[in-house]
Amino acid sequence: MKSLITKRPIIQLFFGSIIYLLIFYFHIHILWIIGIASLLGILLGKFFCKWMCPMGFIMELMTKNLSDEQKQSQMYNYYKLGCPISWIQGLTNKISLFKITNNKATCISCGKCDKACYIAQIDKNASLYKEDKTNPATAFNCSKCLACVETCPKGSLTYKTVKPR
Repeated sequence: MKSLITKRPIIQLFFGSIIYLLIFYFHIHILWIIGIASLLGILLGKFFCKWMCPMGFIMELMTKNLSDEQKQSQMYNYYKLGCPISWIQGLTNKISLFKITNNKATCISCGKCDKACYIAQIDKNASLYKEDKTNPATAFNCSKCLACVETCPKGSLTYKTVKPR
């Protein structure tokens, strides 16, 4: 999974290019893209923005030279306000079949996941490992960038299917 996460910008460029071609070259109506992305949201959560969206890719290019704090602020706002797909998939974060989970038995509470998470950095009431905080992975604006999963030294954080309650 970690090797896939490191290739996320390339994957986003690939899928973003396909979506761009579908809309502008093959004239696929944007409602089809919104519909398919909405269905993907039920399965994966707010996955589209950071893994498939052409505008998300451009946004990341535009913020590449900002400080970490500025970049996190921009990402927090963009993935909260973004577009209709962002709104729909944000609502599906709580009900999606794939979730970011923390294995408390192997978690060493190092806090690296929270440092990598743009939501936990901005919202001090959010944490991926602290029990008394809100889980940012289920937040409306979590775009499933999986930076938290990638940075976890013990592999305690995973992105996997979870049985519905």
